[in-house]
Amino acid sequence: MREKNPRVMLNKVLVVSSPTSEKDKTQTSLIYLVTMLNRLGIHFDLLDLSGKIDYFDSPLDFFSPCDSEYWLSPRIFHEASWLDDYLPGSFAPFDTVFYSALFSPDILVHGRHSINQKKHFPDCKSIIGGAAISCLNSRQLSIISEIFDYVCVGYDIEYLMAQVIESMKKPDVRSIRRCVKSNGIERIQPNYELLDVKPFLTVYTGNGCNWGKCRFCNSANLFNHRHYSRPAGEIANDFEKIAQLNGKIDDVMLSSDSFSQKGLAELGSCLRLRKLNVPYNIMLRAEKWVSDEVGKLLGESGCTDVFIGAESLNNAILRILNKGLSAENIINAIKNLSKYVKVTLGLMLFVPSVTEKQLDEQLLTVERILPNVVDIEPEILSVVQGTEFASHPKDYGIKLWATERNINDSWCYGLSPDIPWAFCNSGDAQMWFEYYDKLRGLIEDYVQPHYWDSIDEVRLRF
Repeated sequence: MREKNPRVMLNKVLVVSSPTSEKDKTQTSLIYLVTMLNRLGIHFDLLDLSGKIDYFDSPLDFFSPCDSEYWLSPRIFHEASWLDDYLPGSFAPFDTVFYSALFSPDILVHGRHSINQKKHFPDCKSIIGGAAISCLNSRQLSIISEIFDYVCVGYDIEYLMAQVIESMKKPDVRSIRRCVKSNGIERIQPNYELLDVKPFLTVYTGNGCNWGKCRFCNSANLFNHRHYSRPAGEIANDFEKIAQLNGKIDDVMLSSDSFSQKGLAELGSCLRLRKLNVPYNIMLRAEKWVSDEVGKLLGESGCTDVFIGAESLNNAILRILNKGLSAENIINAIKNLSKYVKVTLGLMLFVPSVTEKQLDEQLLTVERILPNVVDIEPEILSVVQGTEFASHPKDYGIKLWATERNINDSWCYGLSPDIPWAFCNSGDAQMWFEYYDKLRGLIEDYVQPHYWDSIDEVRLRF
């Protein structure tokens, strides 16, 4: 039963999903958002843009060099009429629109929708939040704040909505655009019956990383240097509700980047005891405690797949990345898990400061581990703002904001945490391309084509 509507300026609300969210996946942030709206007694409609953009093969229009005229300019939202191709042709009267942005392209599409909505209904308020927003810096947020009335940074939806609602009660809201922030922990018990849940679903199990020191990762900055694991009982309660959805769910992904030994044991034991038969997959750091017993517990609790973001299988390269793991740890974890679940291995390419010998050694190790994995995901290093690689690039032989021969593409007109970068020594890139040819020949059958496509696009710039 819905709670009585408080006296707020949220009467008729439109919720707009992420266009980069895949058609067969439920965007979990939407579940939390509409749960909160329902608790407040606020009517909402959903504009589902899922599948409008293929994140793994985004149209070239979404890429922009960092010296372009639209880089970090709100003009892109007003002048890029091509964004209308991703939006409906008509607009309905809503007093408030909530946008849930998952990846950087969503910001462009949502911004264009906000402008079009206000052209038809000038008093409509626009509110954007989500993972794509929570990893941006103050300058980027200031650009977005020119398009949306409220920009929400953080993951505690209940707190953020309370701040927005309180602000809406103030008479100056028409003239002030606001950025509300929270580093709090999400504690809403989601109501999965409020939306048409799709076959693939993510369950919130925690945030941050219990290591949080990798030189390429900004996890510690995002979560205020905190790692939080949601209690196992709460997660299991979500699984209970999902199990009641009449077999709609084919797979559940747990949101945590990492688990502690104790936390994973508690969760696995809880799910195994309840015998819910809900298939799920997790991401896991290959710590030395990932034993045969851990693999067996995961398999018996319903886990079907584990992603190991190893980044490398060479100790010297792992030290460059400050991964906090050894190659031996990773190999043992993969072997222990593969007896009970499917294992996907994540590898990072174009790591700076490596040698040809280290890459050759890694190639031999990859070959030895192939019988124990079902998929491999080779991804290009992204230099992300707030990371060690971004703060001290010269220490690693890279330069930032490169406009030529850059290793990663420039995302979304500057509205992304990724920084264009290049090797100071072009020979380092050539070394990686030679290694890439050998690696591809070895693991071709384990890799989805879009991973190779992204690397081939970089190669064209050389």
